[in-house]
Order: sequence, then C-alpha cells, then structure tokens
Amino acid sequence: MPRRRAFLVGLAAALASPAGALPETAALGVHRRYLDGPFGQVHLRVAQPAARPVLPPIVLLHQSPLSGRMFDRLLPLLGTNRIAIAVDTPGYGESDRPATQPTLAGYGNAILDTVASAYGSPLDLLGYHTGAAIAADLAARRSASVRRLVLIAMPFFGPARREALLKQLKQKTPYAEDGSHLPPLWTGTARVRPEGQSLDDVARLVAEKQRVGIYGEWALAAAMSEDLALTMTAIRQPTLVLAPHDGLEAASRAAAKLMPQARFVELPARAYGLFDAAPAEIARTVLAFLSE
Repeated sequence: MPRRRAFLVGLAAALASPAGALPETAALGVHRRYLDGPFGQVHLRVAQPAARPVLPPIVLLHQSPLSGRMFDRLLPLLGTNRIAIAVDTPGYGESDRPATQPTLAGYGNAILDTVASAYGSPLDLLGYHTGAAIAADLAARRSASVRRLVLIAMPFFGPARREALLKQLKQKTPYAEDGSHLPPLWTGTARVRPEGQSLDDVARLVAEKQRVGIYGEWALAAAMSEDLALTMTAIRQPTLVLAPHDGLEAASRAAAKLMPQARFVELPARAYGLFDAAPAEIARTVLAFLSE
C-alpha cells in the first residue's frame, strides 16, 4: 500500500475511534522547567511516558501573544510514547523577553538550540498560527534537526496581506487609560469559543494576551516580515498540515501545495480553541502521522 494511502487509512481510523482512544502507555504528570537560552531563561511544560520513549521528542510552538499553556490538555495525550514539550516563545508566557525584537529565525534558533541542549535532536515540531511559521522556518533552514512537522492554521499570506498586517500592528495601541481596551478583548475571545471551552478558559486566554503588554505582537511581526513562500518550498520533511475553520483554511491549503511531502487535512468541525475543545481528536491525528 503506498505510504500516502496508508497514512490516510490510518488517519481515518484514528478520527473514527472513540474519544480518548489513545496509546495505552500512560504519560507521567506534566512538569515545568526552565532552561538557559540566548535571550534568558526559557520556560517549558513537559510530559513524558512512564516507559522509556521510543520516538523523538515533539516540541509544541504556540500562537502569539499566548503561551504554551494553550496546549495544557493536549500535552499529556502526546506524551504517551515520546517526550512532549510545550515551549513559551521568548518574550511570551514565562520565558524571558529579548532586549530587542528577534527575527523569525532568531525566535526559532533560540527555541531549537535551547530544547536540543537538554533533549537532543532531531525533534518533531508542531506549530499553531505564529508557532507554525516558526516551525516551518526551522524545518526549512535546519533540516537535520527536524524529523517531522505538523503545521496547524498556517499564516501563509502574500506580500500585500503581509504588508497590511505589519502596518496594522505598528498602529496598534495595547492600552487605554480608561480601560476601554479590555471589553473588546474579552468579547472577541468569548465570541469565538467553541463548545468545550469554558468562560474560565476565556479568562485564562485574555490574561495570557495581556501579560506581554506592548511586546505582544513581536513574534507575529517577525513572521509577517518573511516571505514564507520560499520557506515552504524548502521544506523536505514529511509534513502534516491541519486546517481548522478559523479563517486560515485557504492559507494553509496554499502552503501545503508548495511542500513536496505535505499532507493537507481539513478539520471542518473545528475552529478556534481546538486544543481545549478536542484535545483527544487532535492527539490521535498527530500521533497517527508521527508514528507512521
């Protein structure tokens, strides 16, 4: 059976299996640690199996301006037969902020070098939104250190869209003295929450967005400053592109077409908040691909 067909058959079986039907090996509890990186300390959340891992670690890269906390429900499900690591990108979550704004490569190198120093390489990478751009850049530039790649909601835009976003980010003001910036932040987050994501989850997300203050758009601006078309065509690793219906379906599909070994899977039943709403479904899909 050709490899692509074998993967799709396995993926269909994984998606059709009962919720929570994951590898029987249990993951130990998630623990947190700090590692020294080029911009200061880097904060990690780590899940690992009770038995000795047989597959390379998987590193999860979050959307900005959030943090690795967004993977709290997914992380232990991935850490069943490998070490699973959710990294706070430098300047986000509890990782130290760089003194000056890094490039996209600067973010990626800091993450990869820091994690590899403790867990070795090659690594598998999973990135979401901004994290997907960082993961794709690493896979293209440092192919020997990246075994497989999962890109979810890839922010792949043409020059005009990127320039418009950069202009918008430069004009954005994070605060208003009367606090009028806070209600739109809450309502915007609550409006798109899926079933399975509580108001307590919304409060957590709003707090994560606020904690980085005026530096919150640094990573997104770094991603939008790069021509990711060149990046996509340089990726040679087996890649799974997942497209929830969160407005980036077309961008994700276009990115997948440029990668020689990409498989594109649309997730029409999922949108924002998929790691809170459907962690078992996402874990089954990702594990089926990584263990192919």
